[in-house]
Amino acid sequence: MNVLPTREEVKEKIETLREQGICYVCHDLQTGEIFGSQSVIYEDADFRVVLELHPRMVGHTIVLYKPHREDVSELAADETARIFQMCVRVIQAIKQALGAEKVYLVTMCDGAINHLHIQLLPRYPGEPIGSKRLVDPRGTLTNAESTTAAIRNALHL
Repeated sequence: MNVLPTREEVKEKIETLREQGICYVCHDLQTGEIFGSQSVIYEDADFRVVLELHPRMVGHTIVLYKPHREDVSELAADETARIFQMCVRVIQAIKQALGAEKVYLVTMCDGAINHLHIQLLPRYPGEPIGSKRLVDPRGTLTNAESTTAAIRNALHL
């Protein structure tokens, strides 16, 4: 089993790459040296879907669109459709596999040398409703293998 990097280690690697003018997502897609592969749920030519290593809640998932785009304003219509189709599939899988009642879809592409990615943040029965959940403290990913497998199996891709 691989040891997950700490949030501080990840932030340091990202900052170093940004200082060098390198997109950390593109770099990681090529090398795997920042986030590793232990949390990959699904991958194809256009997407990598991963569990967030330092999640705000169980099942916090990231949908990475591999072509470099700074934010949604740079997408062509067909790209937008493909991204949202993938997000809908993953949201349905999170609901089925983890019992989420709702899954919030968020993109906050901000900062230097950005790369479009979509965050999927599940809300479970009995949890508070609303955007306050989007700023919950980050934790450490636990049960990565079983959570990844459950979502992957529910994807049916």
